[in-house]
Amino acid sequence: MRYTAEQIQDMADEVRVLGYTVLEGALPPDRVAVMRSRFDELLAETADREETNRGPARYQMYLPWAAPFTDPALFENEAALAVVEAVLGADPALVYFASDTPLPGSDYQRVHSDTRPLFPDAQFAPPAYGLALNAPLVDCTEENGSLEFWPGTHLCPPGSNPEALAPRLPSRRANLKAGSLLLRDLRMWHRGTPNRSKHSRPHLALVYTRPWYRFEQQVPRLSRAAYAALSERARRLLRFANLHD
Repeated sequence: MRYTAEQIQDMADEVRVLGYTVLEGALPPDRVAVMRSRFDELLAETADREETNRGPARYQMYLPWAAPFTDPALFENEAALAVVEAVLGADPALVYFASDTPLPGSDYQRVHSDTRPLFPDAQFAPPAYGLALNAPLVDCTEENGSLEFWPGTHLCPPGSNPEALAPRLPSRRANLKAGSLLLRDLRMWHRGTPNRSKHSRPHLALVYTRPWYRFEQQVPRLSRAAYAALSERARRLLRFANLHD
């Protein structure tokens, strides 16, 4: 791991305070290229049989537990997991394995967070209980629809109105290089933006949670043989996965 313990702690503090941190160049370019090639095939197959499901020209697509997406450099990334464990504790679970892709012609999404509040009536925000990891397979720019997010909004009290308040707050764009990793608190406000380029903008999307939290989306699905072949650490991460014969 190319980060020191102090740097990991700094990134964990960024997640706690700002709601996000970025690990530049976390995935090797050659592996990203292979993932992109296979992803484009799966996206084309999905577009042939299904309507868009996240607004105009935008797909959420679950990933198969198969190469090249099951590269441990992605889901078992040493530096990313070090930050995850610093924020969520020593026993997180990997509970979501999917993607988000705006195609040319996509529009703005509504401003939203990716999970529900733990205590809807509280006037404070508890510590993080889930983190999303986004791995872009292409360079993300404002032209091709990079994610827009509002730092610090993961600490807003439950009941705050993102769509009303977001226009009055400063936002940032996740203009990331392919192979970088964005770790963000599930509660941080964000939205997809229009893709005005000629190509898709795929993000792989993983979610890690504290062991007691049940995320709202479908858990990863993999065969028992694939599960048995994982490292001990990976089997622990995926202990809530949907296993099949």
